[in-house]
Amino acid sequence: MLNFRLIEKSDINTFQKYYDNPEGISLTTNILSAYLWRNEYNIKFAFYNNCLIKAYFNDDNSVWGYCLPHGEDIKPAVEAIIQDAKERGQEPFIVMLTDAQRVRLETLFPSKFYYEFSPENQEYVYLSEDLINLSGRKFHAKRNHISKFKNSYPNFRFEEITNSNKEDAYKVMLDWCSENGIDLEHYEEKHAIREALDNIDEFKMRGGIIYVDSMPVAMTLGCEISPIAFDICFEKALREYDGIYAVINNEFAKTLSSYKYINREEDMGLEGLKKSKLSYNPIILLARYNATLKNDEN
Repeated sequence: MLNFRLIEKSDINTFQKYYDNPEGISLTTNILSAYLWRNEYNIKFAFYNNCLIKAYFNDDNSVWGYCLPHGEDIKPAVEAIIQDAKERGQEPFIVMLTDAQRVRLETLFPSKFYYEFSPENQEYVYLSEDLINLSGRKFHAKRNHISKFKNSYPNFRFEEITNSNKEDAYKVMLDWCSENGIDLEHYEEKHAIREALDNIDEFKMRGGIIYVDSMPVAMTLGCEISPIAFDICFEKALREYDGIYAVINNEFAKTLSSYKYINREEDMGLEGLKKSKLSYNPIILLARYNATLKNDEN
């Protein structure tokens, strides 16, 4: 079987070279996101034939799904995935494929896989200029939300996250958990945000905080995917402040004008989250697919 293990902090730079893509806009090329969520989704990596393979594991150490290997010659690595699954007594299941990855897999293994669209994992990608300017009728509601907030809280301020105010960002997360009845002890996103804030400079992350009456009421935090795209990894705001999500989104977008695209990740099949993400008018809905090996190959 393949030798999978959890990614460690010291692996980030080493693994990143397999994911570097100057035109990348998808989370498939964001190794830092995989690191921060490694425990929540039991994400492990293995090397094969100078290719890097990511996989999602279940609690019983079975594999929920393999990702398409990253590297130059990936065909032997895909064959190794198929063999690894067989040795585990499982069906080969390759997940989170972008359109380009699906085409690549089909080219290497013609008619060997079934492909199924995974709507809950499609990524919402926006033009940064749209989120900054909020121009036109399609953003009329967002402009109204922001105006209402600013009229209600004229003394609000926005600050980018630094080491001097990062605890304010963490406080927003704690207050949001309290507001939503979240069990902090078993809330993995808390640990991911804590680690991201503690290593904000080393990880080259950027974020922002909204203050009202000097109290932090919203936070956002993300990282670069490529020179043209930025990933919003975390966003929390207190719902008592009407319009706060539109404000933190807009204020932080203004700091990201050097990027063409802003990726706000998937909706995880949550209808409310889907509605919210669509309301910002994505320029791209980046499709994801899962692939299952056909029976005659099992």
